[in-house]
Amino acid sequence: MTAGDLSPILWQIHAIAFCFGCVIGSFLNVVVWRIPRGESLLTPPSHCPNCGHLIRAWENIPIISWLCLRGRCSGCHQPISIRYPLGESATGLLFFIIWYTIARRNLPLAVLPGYFYLTGALLSAALIDMKHRMIPDEITISGLVVSLMLALLAPSGRLALHPDGDPSHGSFFITMAFEQLQRLFGADLRAMPIIAAFTDWLFGVFAGVVLLGIFAVAGRHLAKKPQAMGYGDVKLLGMCGGFLGADSVVFIVMAGAVTGLVWGLFRHIILRKKGWSIPYGPFLGLGALAWMVFGNWFFLLFGK
Repeated sequence: MTAGDLSPILWQIHAIAFCFGCVIGSFLNVVVWRIPRGESLLTPPSHCPNCGHLIRAWENIPIISWLCLRGRCSGCHQPISIRYPLGESATGLLFFIIWYTIARRNLPLAVLPGYFYLTGALLSAALIDMKHRMIPDEITISGLVVSLMLALLAPSGRLALHPDGDPSHGSFFITMAFEQLQRLFGADLRAMPIIAAFTDWLFGVFAGVVLLGIFAVAGRHLAKKPQAMGYGDVKLLGMCGGFLGADSVVFIVMAGAVTGLVWGLFRHIILRKKGWSIPYGPFLGLGALAWMVFGNWFFLLFGK
């Protein structure tokens, strides 16, 4: 089934996607606050960090509750940071963009769970990396597990495996690998969806880990600069490859490098900020989001 099959109720699903994103954003606020501090995501229940007031159900409605409470805790009346409704709104907007993209490109609905999960994971990883200069394993390792489960349970969600050969899906590396494997073993893995999906997942993870892993090891051991690149970035790119495939990895690294350079120049020249050390995770996230929204636009630009 593709998004085009839902055309009679498309606008209703647009609204549902935004609202669902806002709900997920409320949970991501908890993730971003608790995981860097080593706290449990389950206990204690959501509460005011100032007075410990337990947040009731009606006080936990994304965006609306913050507006109704006028941005203050109902217990101690201290301000509630605006980052909470902003995080919920941002996640809702991103989920809407992802769904709108799937509908516009008429992609299989099996793509949706992976794209939604990856979007939430990238947003939380980027926010944590910007503040704490770290990307927790709880996000990247769990993302690798989820991407593997989705590959095995919903192989039709792997766009690179589509027999229509749409180059914008990013299928160059995996197609070449399948052709080589067929020459060696005489079996066409594309005729076995689950095995093909697992192979696509494995190639994506391997490409992500190896590509950035080389730079991370070189920076730490050859250039003697441990701050050059963290292994969190390596695992983050491996997670992206697990969801999006090997072709996406090259695109994400290049897009992340370009946007990071542009931001670094703006920060140094316009904002007059000293130092060039900026986290790479948010820019990898931007590259992955661009891949999900636009597909392999390298082909769209240069492949004609």
